Amino acid sequence: MTASELLETAVPPWVSEETPTLLWVRLQLSRNLAGMHFPQSADVKSRSEVLQKVKRAVEAWNAGGGETLTGFSLSAFSQNERSLLEDRRFLPTHFPRYHDQMMLFVNEKEDTSVLVNGFDHIRIQCIQSGREADRLWRKASQLETRLGEHLEYAFDKEFGYLTASPYRTGTGLRLSAALFLPGLVRSGALSQIGEKAARLGFSLRSLYEDVDGAYPYCELMNTVTLGVSERTLTERMEQLLRDITEAEAIAWKKVFRENEMKLKDQIWRAMGTLKYARLIGRREAAECAGFLAIGAEENMFPVKTPGFFGRLLLTVSPAYVREATHKEGLDEEETDLWRAVLLRDLVKEAGF
Repeated sequence: MTASELLETAVPPWVSEETPTLLWVRLQLSRNLAGMHFPQSADVKSRSEVLQKVKRAVEAWNAGGGETLTGFSLSAFSQNERSLLEDRRFLPTHFPRYHDQMMLFVNEKEDTSVLVNGFDHIRIQCIQSGREADRLWRKASQLETRLGEHLEYAFDKEFGYLTASPYRTGTGLRLSAALFLPGLVRSGALSQIGEKAARLGFSLRSLYEDVDGAYPYCELMNTVTLGVSERTLTERMEQLLRDITEAEAIAWKKVFRENEMKLKDQIWRAMGTLKYARLIGRREAAECAGFLAIGAEENMFPVKTPGFFGRLLLTVSPAYVREATHKEGLDEEETDLWRAVLLRDLVKEAGF
């Protein structure tokens, strides 16, 4: 895999669109090396030493017949390309700026990655479209164990794995899932789901930082890492995802039945907006994409292009617009203009 292939992939190979309710499930495993300062408090020499140790461990993984991980130095990417990698979930939001000592390793399917010298020395990530969180844990655990044959992790008998953030200390495990929940949001039942998630050590919030809670794109994330095992966390996540998708199906059926003509009108208006708009902002584009996903689920029109919903959501990203147009200096209005151009092309390609 080349850097161009990583950046230009319209939809990651792991994406499946069996249902728009569950967009992805992601597992992150944070580890630090014993006797070394955390990256943000370390000097250049220390971070470089960590990077060399992890590179050797990844090389051993590749040589041992594991799924090959290709390494990319983050200093080789432009600022906009790094923003795009954030949107693609390879990099954390607001990640550190010492790029010359950071490296990202990614497999061919783009569902497994290792970030070196982020907030922690190592962040293993596995992502998928299915809700089987335990599968992600087994995959990440295997990679963590194999890397650990060449690295000594920072571990405390009382607290568990030591991480830069106290919210990850213990298991070092962060589970999250992106969900599209128009039924629960419109019915007002989302708060009840949020309360249930909180009792199990999870939070339910908006997927986008700059958008309020009355928005159908949500993120489910664990808030507990101490005093609970990885298996327990993955089981709770899977149960919550089953409960949420079932509740969404029931809520949407009721909402659609009670507001069918109004919703169908909104769906067709969203189609018209994507087909003809000359300026479209991030939030409006995401809303229109959601309406098209609903319309496809209700068999209002066929979707001929594989990964259509995922491609629409990726095009919402300002970083993607700048990368796709090779125009990194776009201001907000110019970004809205070119986003509209890209969305019109997508809708036309899908046969609408």
